[in-house]
This record gives sequence, C-alpha cells and structure tokens, in this order.
Amino acid sequence: MAAEPAEMDWLAACLDPYDAVTKGLAVILKEKSIEMAGKFPVPSWLWPKPMPSDLPLVNAANMGTFFDSGYLLEIVKQLQSFVANNIFPDIPIMAGIDHSATAGVISALAERYGTEKLTVVALDQHFDAIPLSVRLEGISQASSNPTARLFPPVGFTDNFSCGNFWAYLVDKGIVLPENLIFIGVADYPPDRKTDPEGNSFRQSYLSFEERGCSFFPLRLFNEPYRDRLTQFLREKIKSDNVYVSLDLDVAAYAGTCAARYMDRPGLSREKLLDVAGTIAEVCRRGRFKIAGLDIMEFNMHFLGIKTPDGIEDETLALVGDYITALT
Repeated sequence: MAAEPAEMDWLAACLDPYDAVTKGLAVILKEKSIEMAGKFPVPSWLWPKPMPSDLPLVNAANMGTFFDSGYLLEIVKQLQSFVANNIFPDIPIMAGIDHSATAGVISALAERYGTEKLTVVALDQHFDAIPLSVRLEGISQASSNPTARLFPPVGFTDNFSCGNFWAYLVDKGIVLPENLIFIGVADYPPDRKTDPEGNSFRQSYLSFEERGCSFFPLRLFNEPYRDRLTQFLREKIKSDNVYVSLDLDVAAYAGTCAARYMDRPGLSREKLLDVAGTIAEVCRRGRFKIAGLDIMEFNMHFLGIKTPDGIEDETLALVGDYITALT
C-alpha cells in the first residue's frame, strides 16, 4: 500500500536532506540570504529512500560492486564540476548524506583558490582517513563476538569511500595536511601505554598527524576547553579561506538522533554551538573568511522521530542554530 506524500507528514515524505533543510529552515535561510541552488543528481538507488523499482539494486553485493568500480569517486568528481559551474562565485553550502561528497566541494574550492589558501575544519567523531581494512581489524580485535572476526565483509575494499576520503584529498595534494583540522574526534588514539605501538589503527591515524593534520579530540571537551579551542584554531588556521564540514554524528544523542553513525554520544548542543561560534569569531578576527560549509550524514529515516521514552529528534533545529552561530 502506498500513500500520497501530500497526505503524509512533510518530514516523513522528504526524500533527502535538501528537502528537509529547505522546508524546515526556510525562515533562517532567508534571513541569512542563502539561496537554493538545486540538487546534485545521484542515481535513485543511492537515495536514502530509494524508489520501489530500485529494490533489486539495494543489496550488499551491488554496493560492493559500486565501490569496487570506482563509480563513487566519479560521482564526487561530477559534484566538483557541479559546484564550479553552478555555485561559484557564490559560497557553496551543502546538505547531504554520504560524507565523501565533501571531497567534491573541497576539490572545487582548492582549484578555485589554490591548495595553499584553503583550510578545512571538520567536526566529526571519526577520522575518515583510515583504510576500511584497518578500521575493521581494530573492531574485530576488540570484539568478543566471534562473528566480528569475519571482517572485512565480502565485496568491500579500501577503495574511495566515506571512511577514507580525507586520505584521498591529502594523498592527491588537494588539501595540505597542515591545513586539515579535526574537532570532536572520539576515535583519537589513547595514551601509548594503553595502546601498543603495533596497533595498525593507531599507526595509520598518527601518521597523518605526523604529516601535519591537527586534532582537537572529543575528550578535551570534558574539561575547560573554550580558551584552548580558540588558541588551537588561531594557531592552526593560516590560510585565507576556511571550509567547515559538519558530520552530524559529532553531536550524536546529545544533539541529534538523526545521524547515520550513532556509535557513541558526542558533543552537547551547547558545545557544538560553542565550536561554531568560536570558528566564526576567529575568522572575523583573522585574515580569513568562511569559503563554504556543509552538514552531512543525515539519517532521513530518523529525522524528526520521537523515541518511546519521549525524546524528540531536534536535528533540524540544531542545524538551524549551527548555521546561525557559524555565519
């Protein structure tokens, strides 16, 4: 049985974040003079809510083939062209699902401004530069479940994906590692005494730090952080243009119920807005400007839900306040 979208709650009927953000935050977007540039097209079977006719394609085997073929990277390159041809000279603002799409916007900005003049600040619980095989190896070693040791799953490789796109941008020279800043990462390796040198996840992670990437881990928000964060950003942002990328899982549970990966609680609403306001203030006081931003990893299936214990998802309200604080 199917129902007409007009007869359903508008939020439940939204097919993607673009619809939800443009409808739910219309007043804020108008106040900020943010104009809608339209959707970047992707195959319907990759939508968060695929078409009924896409059912034969929605399975693990086909997704594995999709990654193995390199088609995801091709889509990201098409997005790069979309931004260059349809957004510039305006400032790009993207709302989306898969965080790897950020690579397309950043590539367009790097080409426009020059690699040396672009800094990227990513708010994310996960450092998406680790090969899938390395990340899953750590999960299987830490798990007491024997089936966890069957990773990596058949059909999935270390090809370009949302879990390693930062490595692609660094290795291709699109983003300089010293211009790549991560805030709120929860998977930052613990002290060496509790995490041996032989840990491949740790080695892979810290190799990027040695190359110049900077990290302000989630655990630092458990102590007085405002002055430290301000100083951190002042020291690390050295270019003329700043791109800010928000993965909604950085506020998982505490601020949102509608992020794709909800493996641990993240920043509170207050702390996330603190970060946005601090970035904005540092930019205003410096020689740089916000050249673009995105809000990624929406889970459209949980957007606006109310849990059995009465907790209501406030993702859209959080996004609205975040945009206000950042701009």
